Amino acid sequence: MNNVQSIEEIFSGRLLSVPNYQRGYAWEDRQLSEFLEDLEFLGETKEHYTGTLVLHGTDKAACQMDKEGKSYTIFNVVDGQQRLTTIVLLLYAISQEMDNLNKLKSLAKGNRKNYISTEDLNGQPLYKLTLNADTHPFYIKNIITEKPSPEGPSIISHKRLLNAKTKFINYLAQKRENMGQKYESWLLILHQKITRQLKLSLYTVGDSSEVGVIFEVMNDRGKPLSELEKVKNYLLYLSSKLELSGDDISRDINEVWTNVFERIMRADLSRSQDEDQILRAHWLMAYDYDAKSWQGSKTVKDRFRLRDYQDRHKRLLNDLKKYVRSLGDASLVYCEAMRPTLTDIFSAFSNSQSKRNKAIQISKKLRRTRIIAPFLPLLIATRLRFPNDPEKYTDIVTLSEIFSFRVYLFMEKRADAGQATLYRLGYQLYHNKLSFDEVLQAMRGTISSYCSSHDFKADFELDDVESDWYSWYRGLKYFLYEYEEYLAKAKGEEITISWDDLEQRDLDETIEHILPQTPKDEYWTKRFDRKARKRFTHDLGNLSLTHQNSSYKNKPFPDKRGKINADYPCYANSSLFMERSLCSFREWNEKSIIRRRKEMIKWALQRWHVDEPKLGIEFEDSEDNDDLTD
Repeated sequence: MNNVQSIEEIFSGRLLSVPNYQRGYAWEDRQLSEFLEDLEFLGETKEHYTGTLVLHGTDKAACQMDKEGKSYTIFNVVDGQQRLTTIVLLLYAISQEMDNLNKLKSLAKGNRKNYISTEDLNGQPLYKLTLNADTHPFYIKNIITEKPSPEGPSIISHKRLLNAKTKFINYLAQKRENMGQKYESWLLILHQKITRQLKLSLYTVGDSSEVGVIFEVMNDRGKPLSELEKVKNYLLYLSSKLELSGDDISRDINEVWTNVFERIMRADLSRSQDEDQILRAHWLMAYDYDAKSWQGSKTVKDRFRLRDYQDRHKRLLNDLKKYVRSLGDASLVYCEAMRPTLTDIFSAFSNSQSKRNKAIQISKKLRRTRIIAPFLPLLIATRLRFPNDPEKYTDIVTLSEIFSFRVYLFMEKRADAGQATLYRLGYQLYHNKLSFDEVLQAMRGTISSYCSSHDFKADFELDDVESDWYSWYRGLKYFLYEYEEYLAKAKGEEITISWDDLEQRDLDETIEHILPQTPKDEYWTKRFDRKARKRFTHDLGNLSLTHQNSSYKNKPFPDKRGKINADYPCYANSSLFMERSLCSFREWNEKSIIRRRKEMIKWALQRWHVDEPKLGIEFEDSEDNDDLTD
């Protein structure tokens, strides 16, 4: 059924609930500002069509009664929840403003009852809009309440709800200040614009599979949806066309999408890019490793075209179940790879805490390289083929991290270098066309083809020419952070600097030039002439992580080195092992820099060593130039 209704009509006699298979609240400043702008320019006698609302009756008998005897029918909101939530947030902010105006206190009460919550026969709240499970508790405790709980936002949808509430409160406060006595009448007009003049096209469906049919029509008309939502709704559409009895795959689809959205929200991975990447990585692994053939939801539709399954609906049902189940599992691995700091990470490895911790630690390292996309099909395939084997997963992540560092960060190869091979290996591993050891061997061969051990060593040992390691923006922080961790472990201690803090701060705040970039003190000018300064200033051996770059400045080395009991920042009392290790040098001159560089190179060649295969490895490559950073 379709008709155009106002917000007032939509909320009359209905309780609206966002199902768990829908994403959490996603609107940001741009959408909020555009919404307020639409209201600003809406004339007092005009109507404004603001989109579509699709409701699904949860159960014909599902209804609630308030304490005044009024009945409400419960509906799931399957589309339009973002705009609907935003409208409720603004109406709540308006209610708060009305409470402060004597003439509007009664209207404020009625506004909350009509659009926020009323009470059931037992005096308990009946929320006019219930959000999905991971968002609703925060919504009622911190958003639509005058006394927020001390618990802050924990996922991105919480932060966006809080941001929207704050934006609306500030918007109304600014209007109150600017308009003075005219504010009360303006507030009434705004309330009317929202509740009576905003119009939505309302669709109500009685069966969950009908949702897909509705969306197929809406997509053809250009309705914007994320790729993940388009796939879900197309699968629901297919489920409505199955000529089978007793097996409702729409329940499976909704359950899997519920899990997917809950996982990505908990992992703070709810950007459309993340959703697209899940779909893409899963498809490359399970269906077609040729990245050029991937066209988002269109590719999935082409693979499961209804006409290709004529008189084979049982086969279609089985194929859909296989796709849905593996996509759900892939979303779990994706979140593990992208957010290895989650508290419940790798729960399948809990039988061996030491092996689980090892998988976590190497996963963090791969994440820090910021180049994960080429390895996702392989990571997903490994976890799906060997779900309870932490050692195999650790092996594949370890080689992925070495690949990422040597090929993309160190050699600075093109973004598409080796992708086709990696995608193909993920596909072959998942479909059991290659053994796990064969995949590892192929990865070693691919690493060696792009960055052989000889080239790796040679590029480090450029000690006879000027070398500018400071301009190595993609890899310097990561390299030095790994070296700092190595020095800490050698002392039996833990690294004290946070990677997140290091990554967010500018290079000139976190990298110390031991020989300063602009040396003025006599200590430096005696030991380094102009030619030496040009050669050694940005040398790897002259660079260190630091917390205190602004304190060291151009001081002579003895002052920078200092003493452990010094009352000023110096290397000796630093919390960083890298800076403390500099105290082993009595002087800082050319020999010191060369000696330190050699120590660092020796470590690096061991840290990112890979055994080159004895046999030649044939591999494919791709001309795609995808953006690999997340």
